[in-house]
Amino acid sequence: MPFGQVPVLEVDGKQLPQTHAIARYLGRKFGLSGKTDFDKAWVDAVADQLKDYLHEIRPYIMAVNGVTDGDVNLIMHH
Repeated sequence: MPFGQVPVLEVDGKQLPQTHAIARYLGRKFGLSGKTDFDKAWVDAVADQLKDYLHEIRPYIMAVNGVTDGDVNLIMHH
C-alpha cells in the first residue's frame, strides 16, 4: 500500500494513493474534469477548496469521534 494509508485505487495491478489524486484520475478517465482549460482549473479550485475545508474540520471530527483528545467546543471556536 503506497504511503501506508488508504484510500488506494488499484488499476491494472498498479496502486494509486491519495483521495484527490484518485478523484482527478477518475474525473479525467470518465470525462468529468472539465472540457476547457478554464473548466479544468475550476475543477481543481473546487477540489482544493474541499481539501482546505477538510484540513480545517479534521481536528473537530477526530475529537468528536474520540480518536484524539480535545475539547470539541474549544476546537470549534478556534
